[in-house]
Amino acid sequence: MESTAERTERRPIRVSVVVVSQQQVELLRATLTALARREKPEESEIIVVDCGSQDGSARLDDEFESITLLRLQRNFGWTKAVNIATRTSKGEYLLLLPNGVEVAPDTIGRLLAGIESDPEVGAVCPAGDCYALPQAGERELRAVGAAEAEYPFDQPVLLPRIAIVSMNYLPDAYGQFYGDLDLFYKMRGAGKRILVLADLVLSRSRAPQTLIDEEMAEADQISGLASFYSKNYGFGAWLRFLLGQSLRALFGFRLGLTGKLLSGAKVDGL
Repeated sequence: MESTAERTERRPIRVSVVVVSQQQVELLRATLTALARREKPEESEIIVVDCGSQDGSARLDDEFESITLLRLQRNFGWTKAVNIATRTSKGEYLLLLPNGVEVAPDTIGRLLAGIESDPEVGAVCPAGDCYALPQAGERELRAVGAAEAEYPFDQPVLLPRIAIVSMNYLPDAYGQFYGDLDLFYKMRGAGKRILVLADLVLSRSRAPQTLIDEEMAEADQISGLASFYSKNYGFGAWLRFLLGQSLRALFGFRLGLTGKLLSGAKVDGL
């Protein structure tokens, strides 16, 4: 007869938790410590993508033996990191979990119950900041109520793995920011909605340290929005937005940012 241990080992992975980390070892340790207490750990896996950290993050698999730690030599941007993790993952669902978020033991189960509660739900996230998808020309995301949520920017979100695989993964046009905009744009076009669990509140810590300087981060954000506008609103929308942002940087005597925008600079391992 098949033993209980053998049946448990064969149980399929339902959720692949993906954490992208860069130079924030204490945040990562807190996130992994909370995940270690999750219910039904045999039904989920934890994948950490370390983006060239030099602070010990890339050695945390010695401390947390059950994780899969993918070590990148440098930061190729959040978009590529998620694509690498998705290709490695085995779960039916992906939980994209920002570094520093601490889940409760029942968090994954509650997110699963939410996404399976209604076929119109394309993604589910806990309570947090909610945004609309940007309209052509907008530089900042517009905050909206939970019922109108279209884009869970920098929030934990659970979604079917096939949602990313079916679009041949997140587009390479993006670097650190907004790589998932097209994903949620397609989700809205397919008639799917984002379910926000208002009674699910997660603890989160943030740290200022990063290997990305502020000017490159800003250029990456603007370039990401420009790519989104080009793909979904046309060449004219892309040109007006990028030209307008470049002129704004030039007249503000921000020559470094101007050069980055005109050259299409983004966080891409360079």
